[in-house]
Amino acid sequence: MNQPKKTLTWPEALPRAGNRRLERLESLSPWFEIYTVSEGVFAVLEPSHTEEVISYLILGSEHAVLLDTGMGIANLQAEVERLADLPVNVVASHGHYDHIGDNHRYAEVWAFDSDSDVARIEQGKTLEACVEYMDPDLYLELPPDFDPATYEIRPSRVTRRLHHLEVLDLGERSLTVHHTPGHTEGSICLLDSRDNLLFTGDTFYPGMLFAHFEESVFDMYRKSIQYLVGLLPQVNHLCPSHNEAYVEKTALIRVQAAFEQVVADAVPFEIKGNDRVYHFDGFGLMLPA
Repeated sequence: MNQPKKTLTWPEALPRAGNRRLERLESLSPWFEIYTVSEGVFAVLEPSHTEEVISYLILGSEHAVLLDTGMGIANLQAEVERLADLPVNVVASHGHYDHIGDNHRYAEVWAFDSDSDVARIEQGKTLEACVEYMDPDLYLELPPDFDPATYEIRPSRVTRRLHHLEVLDLGERSLTVHHTPGHTEGSICLLDSRDNLLFTGDTFYPGMLFAHFEESVFDMYRKSIQYLVGLLPQVNHLCPSHNEAYVEKTALIRVQAAFEQVVADAVPFEIKGNDRVYHFDGFGLMLPA
């Protein structure tokens, strides 16, 4: 069997190939890197933390959607206001801490109709719970006005619960909500009507895919990947929420094949702590042991 090619990891991999192909814009804070994905679509990256999280600002003619709000380490809202002179509604791809950090700055926060994900958003995370995310080995240079000892995820109220196949009309652009559970119960992807972009959240990104959390269900995750593969005729390319803001859509086909290998117990893995870790070309998978 051919062994997966060794891939560089953070921070040696910076800047990543999928981002280098996009036009980079100036940002107010050096914490962010901002790229133009297509006309009216901007990726806001936080590559100086090992999470390498990406938020997306998606503009219509009447409204804008901010898909996720990152880690809350620097002021994302200030960057968004420079790019969009429109009403902005936040849509959460799911409820994990690194995607909801600046939710509290916005009046409208939308999430899928999942009690568990909504609860994570509305509860936030305390200083004590966030300590593990601020180990010095996990980040490069922080913004000068940020104190990691005070880092917390402030609670935010979910003002609208979204549903599968609901269409968000932004004016001359719409986003269709696709429920893709597995990573979390309420994970979603958004399909853009104008440029055929598929925003995959944490359901797929080029990196280690996590299905080992207590709330994760691998069988649902597998079905979600199969479902997304079925959408590919409508898709130009993928816009994941970690690492790279441009990924060829064929990556989902490779993930589907890899998940089937895992189900068939036809691929090796290593044990790390209480988890099984699988390595494939360009991504990996973590499951409970």
